[in-house]
Amino acid sequence: MKKMTAFCLAVMMSLSLFGCSQAQQAEGITIVDQGGRKVTLEKPAEKVASGYYIATTTIIGLGGEDMLTGVEMKAETRPIYKAAASKLLDLPALGNKKMFHVEECAKADPDVVFLPVSLKEYAAQLEELGIATVLLNPETQEQYDEAVQIIAKVCGKEEAAEDYFAYRKELYDTYLDFEADDSKQVYMAGLDLLQAAGKDMYQAEVIHDAKGINAYAQEGNRGWQSINVETLLSLNPAYILLENGGITSEEVYADESLQELRAVKNKQVYVFPSALETWDTPNLSSCLGTLWCAAILYPQEVSMEAVEKEAIDFYKQFYDIDVTGEQLGF
Repeated sequence: MKKMTAFCLAVMMSLSLFGCSQAQQAEGITIVDQGGRKVTLEKPAEKVASGYYIATTTIIGLGGEDMLTGVEMKAETRPIYKAAASKLLDLPALGNKKMFHVEECAKADPDVVFLPVSLKEYAAQLEELGIATVLLNPETQEQYDEAVQIIAKVCGKEEAAEDYFAYRKELYDTYLDFEADDSKQVYMAGLDLLQAAGKDMYQAEVIHDAKGINAYAQEGNRGWQSINVETLLSLNPAYILLENGGITSEEVYADESLQELRAVKNKQVYVFPSALETWDTPNLSSCLGTLWCAAILYPQEVSMEAVEKEAIDFYKQFYDIDVTGEQLGF
């Protein structure tokens, strides 16, 4: 009798769970994207297209590379794709920040497509074809974290997203538990030395999280700002960080007009790592950029050897690839 009762209870629980699952599926998934649009899916997407690098690399890092049926143009230029999801290179190239191939996307037959807000004009066309469209606009750390949560919910990767946020918190708690020094004045340049990172930028937040002070974060200086040499000399930063792919530290050191800068005098000009992907832009690996920046500013607190170890572990955990310090540029 007891066995029969236990069996009946087990059956009832299974039916109850099945009913809950069915109810959740019936309710569907609703999110508000970063274009302010409400998007509803019947269930987590199984097939996904992306016209946006930030979305694509995040999907890969959350373990969803097999879901992708189409990606942005020039995928072959992304080392992280070659290393972690090489099959993406054979998928249809659907667009870039300025345009999107709606018909090609329809042929790829995704349940949902991720686009930057700059391509919002294509959302209506895609949805007329029955393709749910999610707009992303991760310009700050908070916005990128929200984008990760949106992508995770749409793709059914919420547990993976929780793992990432827990990993990042532990990383920062382990290495960045020390007082900031106001003398750590940092000038962050774009591809051109006189392109300065102002307030409310992802790069500025990487510096802040590394306990640095953005030298060009005065009120009103938002986004990338064009400045002149005189302004840079007046800022006189202790450190200069450069976007990878533009001006080099050697070129800065050789510039006669910059010889009075503290960063030049003390040889404190560095290029952000980008062997697999840039560490100062919105992506999962930007937490490594924060750690690398802290090692530059506070070598007595964070060693570059620790950054190398954590980077190797990060790419194994989230992208399932084995890399060496040399491959990462250490």
